[in-house]
Amino acid sequence: MRVVDCTPGIPGAYAAKLLTDLGADVVFTSPIDGDPLFAYLRTSQRHAADAAPWIAAADIVIVGEPGTVSPAPLVTVSITPLGHGGPDDGQFLTEEVLQARSGSLAGHGHADRPPLTVGGRLGEYIAGAYAALGTVTAWHRASRTGVPETVDASVFEAIHMTYLTVPTLMARFPGGRKVAFRWVMIPGNEPTGDDRYVGITTITVPQWQSLARLVDRPDMGEDAELGTMLGRFTRAAEVNRALHAWTRDHTADQIVDACVQARVPVAIVGNGAELPRNEQLAARGVFVQQPGESWIRPRAPFRFHGVADRELVAPSEATRPWTTRARTHADDAPGERPLAGVRVLDFTAFWAGPAATAWLSAMGANVIKVEAVQRPDGIRFSAMVRPHDDPLWYEKSALFHACNLNKRGITLDLGHPDGLALAKRLVERSDIVAENFTPQVLERFGLDWDTVHALNPGAIMLRMPAFGLTGPWRERGGFAQTMEQLTGMAWVTGYEGGPPIIPGGPVDPMVGAHAALATVGALEYRSLTGEGQLVEVPLVEVATAVTAEQVIRYSIDGTLAERRGAGGVYQCVGGDAWVAIDRARDPMTPAERAEWCASRTPEEAAAQALTDGVPAAVMVAGFTTLEDPQLRARNFFETVEHALVGEQCYPTWPVRLSAGPERVWTAPAPTLGQHTREVLRVELRLDDAELARLESELVIGTSPVFGAR
Repeated sequence: MRVVDCTPGIPGAYAAKLLTDLGADVVFTSPIDGDPLFAYLRTSQRHAADAAPWIAAADIVIVGEPGTVSPAPLVTVSITPLGHGGPDDGQFLTEEVLQARSGSLAGHGHADRPPLTVGGRLGEYIAGAYAALGTVTAWHRASRTGVPETVDASVFEAIHMTYLTVPTLMARFPGGRKVAFRWVMIPGNEPTGDDRYVGITTITVPQWQSLARLVDRPDMGEDAELGTMLGRFTRAAEVNRALHAWTRDHTADQIVDACVQARVPVAIVGNGAELPRNEQLAARGVFVQQPGESWIRPRAPFRFHGVADRELVAPSEATRPWTTRARTHADDAPGERPLAGVRVLDFTAFWAGPAATAWLSAMGANVIKVEAVQRPDGIRFSAMVRPHDDPLWYEKSALFHACNLNKRGITLDLGHPDGLALAKRLVERSDIVAENFTPQVLERFGLDWDTVHALNPGAIMLRMPAFGLTGPWRERGGFAQTMEQLTGMAWVTGYEGGPPIIPGGPVDPMVGAHAALATVGALEYRSLTGEGQLVEVPLVEVATAVTAEQVIRYSIDGTLAERRGAGGVYQCVGGDAWVAIDRARDPMTPAERAEWCASRTPEEAAAQALTDGVPAAVMVAGFTTLEDPQLRARNFFETVEHALVGEQCYPTWPVRLSAGPERVWTAPAPTLGQHTREVLRVELRLDDAELARLESELVIGTSPVFGAR
């Protein structure tokens, strides 16, 4: 694959980096300079001052505005702040401003302090990952049809769908409320007796109860209100007193050891100094030396087992342009969705894994989601209605619905011999088998890679463990919050002089994008070689790839990144009313700008700043973004009807493929076991008597049965 990147910023450079990691031959046009982050992103690429002769023979060109490319390549990738089409097409807004417009800013920080911008420019990296995903998916189709395609990527949409947890759905699903407030997760990044921070995460009630016992407050564990994130937030002073009395009396290592034993997700809050010392990352060789330099950087964020990593080479000058290759004859139309005909057996749960397979389902793959009546997908239980309010509460989780559209849902108890046998028969018929549990889970059931490969040598197995398939932390579970704490995302987010604060969202969908990208890459590899393979995408290594600058800077001169702080966000007339104004491009001092904003409404301040050529945006609540004129014009939200939650508007993706699909979502998320009988009857030829027996033995079913096995 031949790629020319004509963009100067992080989104295009990170997209090009990921394509390079997959094996593409990449030429870039932005000047080589001494910035080590630039060197990291441009490793194993070549520089050409004159792009024209390279574009003439390129397969893919990455640009800002697609009209600037001539002759048109097979795939043109356009990455812009707001995407094309709509009233704000062409407007330049930076990430910190887009966070305000996306709804992210309104949900971050303490309620009694200014709203907090997430640090680290993560949105730009995420936009680059989605752009790369759109690129390989468009290439999968265009390289076969010969019909040129354009990939349209929006940084704004990437931030909205990753920095927040489907806020528009959360407000409108059963039990939801249209209320906006800032909050900080408790527990979070807690101070220790040796002047460090430890990140503690309690997503589930059992995790909170385990932590309460550790801090010698079992009564707090039995308090139903404190078993919820919102309850701990509303009683923050009480909870923090109990937590800090314990954490300040122990070292960071002692706290980690205790939490691991109690099965509470935990990590020492990482930064450029801590990350290279982490025993798991060190054991897996995640950090490698930059070619020709003394400093270290992360390797590629995904592993293809049986295929060596690409050799790292310092950025160099390109000399002899590619020769033009003949194209496949173009059909009259690009045909079906890019992944039509691909069969996916989806064992994933919660957010990161289902987000990866949701892309596959959106692009036309036939995705069969596997749960068990004994073990439904845990994200079902994040519904805002509770069992005493609604017996079908587990069918009404907004996040479950958003991540599982277009999929068919079945139940199989893998702990039962018949359930496992049926799963193996489905493996034999699948192109992709996906899972995201700790490594021992599917292995304990007898569905490890060796088994999958023996059953189906052409199958691609996607595995997404928190910490990887090898190393001393192999068996540890980890949530997105743990990765934000460990890899430096929290370190650069927070108020001046205050503790780190987790971004609270982006890792799961970000990892999903990387995993889908690697999986489509594996499909291309199979089309060339006929071989299936094991694809490993650890959450921690994706998170490390996008926070690489912290490790690089510390490796060079011992510089530790600082908290971003609350700068660039100003209070306006109207109470809790704020505007974000780009600090780097603002001709006023912060004090002058604060005084200027104090006499204006947010709308007036943003409009005037934009007129003056300074990027700015009003802070809005996330649930209001259904009305954003740019998102509406680009049809970012699509309406889907569901029998139990009614008609809802679901977010799509921050990338559009010009050859379609025109409409992304065509079917609602499945209820538990909704398609079990259909799939087993049609795909595996089971008759009604056998289906009835399986249901009577709880191998299959349509309602949760807890404690049955």
